[in-house]
This record gives sequence, C-alpha cells and structure tokens, in this order.
Amino acid sequence: MNSRERIKTSLAFREPDRIGKGDAYWEDTLTRWYDEGLPHDADVKGVFGFDIEPIFMDASLRLPETLLEDTDEYTIRQDKIGYTAKQWKGRSGALGYLDHMIKTREDWDRLKSRLAVDFGGTSRIHTVSYFEPFVPYPTWAEMGATFRDLLAKERYLLLHVYGPWEATWRKHGFDTSLMTLALEPEFIADMCETHVDLVIATLDRAREEGIVPDGLFMVEDLGMSTGMMFSPRMYAQVIYPAHKRLGDALHARGIDYFMHSDGDIRTVIPRLIEAGVQVLQPLEAKSRMDVRTLKAEYGRDLVFFGNIDVRKMSASKAELEEEVRTKLAAVMPGGGYIYHSDHSVPPTVSFENYCFLMDLLSRYGSY
Repeated sequence: MNSRERIKTSLAFREPDRIGKGDAYWEDTLTRWYDEGLPHDADVKGVFGFDIEPIFMDASLRLPETLLEDTDEYTIRQDKIGYTAKQWKGRSGALGYLDHMIKTREDWDRLKSRLAVDFGGTSRIHTVSYFEPFVPYPTWAEMGATFRDLLAKERYLLLHVYGPWEATWRKHGFDTSLMTLALEPEFIADMCETHVDLVIATLDRAREEGIVPDGLFMVEDLGMSTGMMFSPRMYAQVIYPAHKRLGDALHARGIDYFMHSDGDIRTVIPRLIEAGVQVLQPLEAKSRMDVRTLKAEYGRDLVFFGNIDVRKMSASKAELEEEVRTKLAAVMPGGGYIYHSDHSVPPTVSFENYCFLMDLLSRYGSY
C-alpha cells in the first residue's frame, strides 16, 4: 500500500496497513535536530515515512512585498497578504503584527479586485509555503509540470490555504476583525465569501493544468485554550456559510476537506460536519481536545488528524508511550485516524525522543 492509498483508505473509514503519518515543526526544532544527528540535507518526510505531500495556495491580495527593516535579530516587512509584521530570525513563534492594509470598507472596495485568480499573471499554487516572503511564483504550466513530478512520489497531495476567517483577519487585523464581526458582520461576511470565491476559482484554474490535489487543508483557527474566539452564534451567522459553500465546491470536485484549528472548538464540531469538513486537525490536547472521547462521540462523521501531545514528547518515555498507546487504541479501529502532533513540534523535543515516538507509532500503529 503506497502513501496515497493509505490516507485514502483511512478517510474512507477502512483499515489500512498502518496509520498514515504527517507532522510539522518549529524552525528551531529542526535546528536542534541537525545538531543531534538529523542530516542537513535530509528529506524529513522520507526519514520519518510521512504519507502527505503539502502544496500551497497563495490566496493573498498579491500586494508588493517590501523589506522595511533588516537587522541581525529581526526583519520588518510588508507582506503580500496585507499586513506589516516583525519576524525574529532563527526563532519560532508568531509574527508581531504592526499594521494591516484593510482598515475600512473603502480600503476593501479598493483592493478586493486583487483577489482574482490571474492577478499577477502567475500560478497561485506552489510547492513553497505562502508563509515564505519574497518567493517568485511559477507559471501555471511550470506548476503543472511540477505537480506531475509530485504525483510520481505516490504521496497524498494536500493543498494548504488560509480559511476565510484566517485570511480576513490577516488583512484587517485580529482585534479589529473581532470588533467588526460584532458590529458589522456583513463586512466580515463579504471578505469571507470573496476569499472562498478565489479558492474555488483557483482550484478550477489549476485543474486546467492537471493540478488536482487529493485534499484541501483549510488553515482556520477558531479557538483558544478556553473555547471559541467568538460565539457559536456568530460563527453560524457569518463564517459557517463560507465554510459550507467551500465544502460543497470541494465535494463536487472530488477533493477531501481538511480543517486546521487550534484551541477548544468542540462547540462547533457539529456545524463543521454540516459544512462538509471530513478531517479535523491538530486537536490540541492542552485545549481539552481528546481523540479518545471525540472518536466515541463522532465515530464515522470525522477523521481525526493529530492529538499526540507535544508536551509528552519531552516527558519520560513511559509517559509518551502511554499517550500513544491509549490514544491509538481508541481511535484506530475502523480507520479514520492519521498521526500528527497536537501542534507543531517545539524545540523542547529532542531528536532522540522524536525517533522514539516514530518507533512507538510503528509498534502501536500497525493493523
């Protein structure tokens, strides 16, 4: 069974030969691991036997990118998405947002036309993450050729893109977007729906070049450790319609629907299922998300992708083994589970411990 078949089998709630695997790391985690024995030129996905090949959609405004300040410690830049941010060099962590391009409806009306598939004249899909600044994009024909090469790897091809809420607040500001959501919900709804328009149009343009991903991975943080960022009512009124329309479009095109959200989002899981979401990730353990109870509650309604607590990865080996053994025992029967950490692996985790984790997944994750 190759990697693509393995993931497809799990998504169909059938049991593959072993659980599928994928993961993500902070930048300084890999820096530590290089010092501890990971070869600098290693294909991390190959070293750990991961089954998922990520590609990325640029659903930005494609604004001119400008480096405003460059020191030994940090850079400050204006990004194509619509924000100005400070980023520390060689260190993981969130960007320090300093400004956002869209402050008013007038700003939005002036700039929203840039959210067109052909704005900029190059492909909106690339093998390089949209998080990376100053990256030249290939032509559509060049990306089509690259995609054919990726198919030969026989991994599950997962296209990452911001969700409508995530894309909106990065243009409009996080605190500002929460206030606008409460006071002018139709403004946020318009930005969300316009984003979905672009995502769907990009998928259709990509198909013309033979670029058809297996799944779409919507990066859409809705929660905090204590619960939702906003009320379930506001979610249902403003953001859910965009999620549902995207879900309908994906299912019509035969593309699986993955969703990433940090935090405790248990109150809206039923609505996510109604929207067509098939796979939920990363299931943060510290936010009271637990596959042992979620599997019992949602059974075959959701595939679970993650939930192995990164805090256990730097604890004792006995604690880590207990984490893996008990969670896999609960979630593996009948398929429907893919390994991932419950967030990106932090630099507190040693290379030795992570290799031990991979051994545990081999031991307990085989059918």
